[in-house]
Amino acid sequence: MKKIIVFWVVLFGVVISGCGKTTGESANTSPQSSKQKTKITETTSQSSKQNTKPAVKTSPSKSSISSDIPQASDNISGVWLATGKQDGVSSTWYFNNGQLTVNNVYHFSYTIAKNKDSHGYTVVTITNKEGKRHALLLKRNGSNFDGRTVEGEDFVKYLAVGTVPSGQIIEFIYQQKQEKVVSQNVSLEEMEHLKKTLRTYIFDTYMQGPDYVYAKGINWSENFFDNLTANEIWNVIEEFKKKNNGKEGTLFEQAQYLSRNAPIKDNWKELFFEDWNNSNYREDEIEKLIDKGDTVWVYTDSVPYTGEKDNYPIETLDKRTGSWHG
Repeated sequence: MKKIIVFWVVLFGVVISGCGKTTGESANTSPQSSKQKTKITETTSQSSKQNTKPAVKTSPSKSSISSDIPQASDNISGVWLATGKQDGVSSTWYFNNGQLTVNNVYHFSYTIAKNKDSHGYTVVTITNKEGKRHALLLKRNGSNFDGRTVEGEDFVKYLAVGTVPSGQIIEFIYQQKQEKVVSQNVSLEEMEHLKKTLRTYIFDTYMQGPDYVYAKGINWSENFFDNLTANEIWNVIEEFKKKNNGKEGTLFEQAQYLSRNAPIKDNWKELFFEDWNNSNYREDEIEKLIDKGDTVWVYTDSVPYTGEKDNYPIETLDKRTGSWHG
């Protein structure tokens, strides 16, 4: 996780995957916003006291209010995959009756405003254990949501005058498969524990150990593994256990099955370029990629694509695991 980690560290004092904009002033959000609301209330009260003319009191009808300020009827309950549209970093958000869990590690409470704001956003106020607050603004985009985070001084300004800051848009995609798993009494904690266990085994035990053999197929880029959600890994391993007569199997068997059956993510190319630019190959500029389904042939300046019969690539990339070999 990159930016989202920084984002939640500053806002809540914890580390999680990031999608949003980050500022260092979010620690002052709660008291400032509280004072702001107090000022607004006092101003309203004072103005009503000054209006002492003996006129007949009138109030807008409920129908006129509902037409001017639409109610926030959007349902955000359940598990959502949140992905920054600019940085591509993903995290898992579980909204459940006022309790929010992010990446199954970080816990917050949330409330949803009764009405949408003047820009048509459903306003979700998120609060951590220290009482620090932050706004998540959501707007329907088909079956998904587009979201914006509002924190620090931007949060205070939003409360005061309703200004929505510019910045990265976060796409929230409902995770039906994970919701189905949750409904079967499998907790998010169990799924995250499985992901952590396999990650430790693959990178710390097997690939660094004396028994590592490339040909056995357990070859991973950390970027590609971390890009998988816990429920994606859970579903693959559940599939493995069904094919293994209900048996758990060994960690080696689970890791091997995951390596061969992990979902190919839409952002595999961006992750590959990031890994390539951080490798010893970075000086060799990529000239052409030829998609072969589960794998990709990589051609560079040093080994260019010619189209000839024996024009083999310099490297072959596995789109599931992010590993490559010559």
